[in-house]
Order: sequence, then structure tokens, then C-alpha cells
Amino acid sequence: MKLKNRVAYYFVSRLFWLMLIWGLLIVLSVILISFFLGHNKEENPQLSISKIVEHTDMVDQKPTIGSKTKEDLIKNNMWVQILDEQGNEVFSINKPKSMPDHYAPGELVSDYLYPAKKGFQLSTWYETKDNQDLTWVLGKPMTSNNPFQYWVNNLWVLSIIIIGILIALFFGRQLGAPLLYIVSWIENLSIGKYEEPFNNRKFNSKQRWRNKAEYKTYQELTQALSRLTSTLQRNKEERELLEKTREEWMTGVSHDLKTPLSVIKGYTVLLSSHEHDWEQDKVRHFSKIMEERVEYMEQLIEDFNLTFQLKNDTIPIQLEQKDLVNVLKGTLEQLKKMPESKNKVFSFETNKEQILFNMDTKYLKRAFENLIANSIKHNPPNTEINIILHENLSHPRQIRVLIEDDGVGMDQETIEHLFDRYFRGTNATSNNSGTGLGMAIARQIIIAHGGEVEINSKLQLGTQCNITFPIE
Repeated sequence: MKLKNRVAYYFVSRLFWLMLIWGLLIVLSVILISFFLGHNKEENPQLSISKIVEHTDMVDQKPTIGSKTKEDLIKNNMWVQILDEQGNEVFSINKPKSMPDHYAPGELVSDYLYPAKKGFQLSTWYETKDNQDLTWVLGKPMTSNNPFQYWVNNLWVLSIIIIGILIALFFGRQLGAPLLYIVSWIENLSIGKYEEPFNNRKFNSKQRWRNKAEYKTYQELTQALSRLTSTLQRNKEERELLEKTREEWMTGVSHDLKTPLSVIKGYTVLLSSHEHDWEQDKVRHFSKIMEERVEYMEQLIEDFNLTFQLKNDTIPIQLEQKDLVNVLKGTLEQLKKMPESKNKVFSFETNKEQILFNMDTKYLKRAFENLIANSIKHNPPNTEINIILHENLSHPRQIRVLIEDDGVGMDQETIEHLFDRYFRGTNATSNNSGTGLGMAIARQIIIAHGGEVEINSKLQLGTQCNITFPIE
């Protein structure tokens, strides 16, 4: 069922149940009220004023009523008055003290029409007996058939009101809670708060004991909001990472370019000065230093760009199946030509003459160059540097490259920060002419090829750089 159809069905069904429950409550209330009304009716005996008049006798010109009628009147808490032509009482039975002995013209009519004034219901009869015009007044306490005068009925009415409020709140929560939840979610997204309105675990625990139908109705919408939230959160993290990387890049560029630029500026000032007439050898010497500084800046900018691309996964690595043995051998042969390599001892060994691996030769060669050059530049003469390449086809299938030396080694602090950008080590005898990005670039290239790199080293005992690549 589509979302709009399901929502329409959900609202209609809830309104139907709400109307049905209210209808049942109304019917039940009517039945109970009728029940109380029926039980609150007093079953009075068949005493009517006409019968009392029939049983009235005149004795010595004075009215009197039989004993049986008197008993019935007293038994039913009723009374009777007989008035003469002037409205004076000439006879009464069981009359309350509050009732008058004389009625003014119209007073009986008022009491008859408005019994609540004195709290009595009155009936009157006019007849002539023994040539006397007499008026009979029959009274009884006014009774109310209103069920709300009983505490049980009052309690029932209060219960109906409370139940109605609870039902309204229940259905209001069922209809409104999912919408409020979705609106709160959208408000969070609008203010850059990329998360659900409350904790998922708390939400799920609540749903274990209550009906999930109100939330399942909007399942597609909540799933879409969840995907949108994840996407926005991921984009935010990527923007923050990009901004942080950009700031680091600018800081690094401005810091690392400042020194060579100062050197170049100093020599250009000397060469352009009219106070000195420099010899040709001096000019060449200055030019050589400036050339080295320019090459350093070019290398620095290239390294900055490369590490920035590697960190943000924007470098276009082209994987091809190549022989890793030839790549490592070629890299080592080039590094042997470095001035720092003259007094070093190199060895290379492999368990296979050819090891094929999917790689970007240009970048992976750059990583090996940085790692091997680190052992060459930062160790004293006669240091032995060994490169060992092994392909292991047992479980786990992997290619292992080990670069080890027996040089000065590194302390724990240097190992922990070795792959940090701009870190050049703490050894005072080391060559610190590099950019501080070589090891970070090497590690990022290896990771881009699915590999891992681990450094083990101890002072005066040498260093081991262990690189592993999984074989798919």
C-alpha cells in the first residue's frame, strides 16, 4: 500500500474508533441514567386528593377524615389541610410546622405552580359539603428524579469525563506523535543538527510495549529521512575534513616556503647590490644555492599536493598488474646513486623471481623510495640495509616487503609520530633537510593499495619497516 493511502486509512480508522468509543460511552451513560431514574421513583400508594375528599365526613359542621386514610397519610409522609371560604385552616393531619394556617388569595396557586419555593408538592380540591365551601390541600415533600443528586451518579459522570479525556489524549498521541517526531527531525536537519530527535535505543525500547502501527504508517518517510540524515552528516564530516586539510595545507605551505624564499631573497639582494662586484665563481655559488632552494620548493609543493590528494582520496590511482620484484630492484638501484648511499651496504632477496601485483607503479615506487631513503639518510656509514620481498600463498594470502637496517634506531616518541605530516624526528645527527611529508606520503600510498605498514625499532639496534599487501 502506498504511503498516502496508508496514511488516509490510518486517520479514517482512528477517527472511526474514536467515534465508536464515544458512542458506546454515551449509550452506556443513557442506560445508567435511566436505571437510576427508574430506581429513584418512589412508589407512593394510590392516595389521591379526590379519594381523600370522598372519605371526608362532616361532624357537627366540622370536617373529619377516617382513621385508615390518616394512617396512609402518615405512613407516606403526606399531609392534608382543609380550608374554609376565608382561607383559614379548619382541619389538618400530619401538617409540617412550616406550612401556614391561613392562605391569602393566590398563594395556593403560587405554591402549586412553583413547588420548589417551599420544597413541597401541593394538590388542591374545591367542593361544598353541608353548605360549606371547603378547599382541600394535599401536600408531600418534593422529590427529585435527577440522578446527579446521588454521589454514585456524580462519580459516574466524573468517570465519563476522565475516560473521555484519556481517550482523546490517546488518539491524539497516536495521530500526532509520529507527525511531531517527523517535524522535530526536519527541524533538526534545518538547523544543521544531523541526528534523530532522540536516541534510537530509547526509541526502540519504548516501541516494545506500545503499538508500533502509528510509526510503521510513516515507515518509508522515516527511512528516507534516515538516509538523508546520514548523507548530510557524511557531507558535513567531509566538508570539515576538507576545510581542516586545506588549513593545514596553507599553514604548511606558508611555513615551509618561508625559509627557502628568505634564502633566495637574500642572495638576490646581494647579487643586485651596487656596493659589491662579485666574482664569477661567487655568482655561480649563489646561483647554485638558489637553484637548490627552488628545487626544494618545487618538491615541497609537489609533496603538499600529493598528500592532500591522498588524504581526500582524489588521486587517480591506475592499477595495473606489474612485477613487484623489478619495481623494488629498480628503486633500490636508483637510491644507491644518492651521495648518502656511498658508505652503506645493501642487499635484496626474494622467494620468487616474479611476483605480480595490481599497482600504480609511479606512486608505489614513490612510497618505496621514501621508506628506503629514510634508512639511508638517517643512519651512519657502514649501515646494512636489507630489502626482503616474499609472496605467501598460504592463509592469509599476502605479499610482504621488509625494509630493515642495523642503524641508530628510533625512540618510542619518534615511532609514534613518524607518519605525521611535517615530522622530521628528534635525532640531532639526522638529516633534517626533507619536507617532513615523505613518510606520511608513503603510508597513504600503501593504504591506497590496500596495504598496511608497521614500524619496529629500538635505539642502537636498528629499524624494521614491515609492509603487507593482501592478494585477492
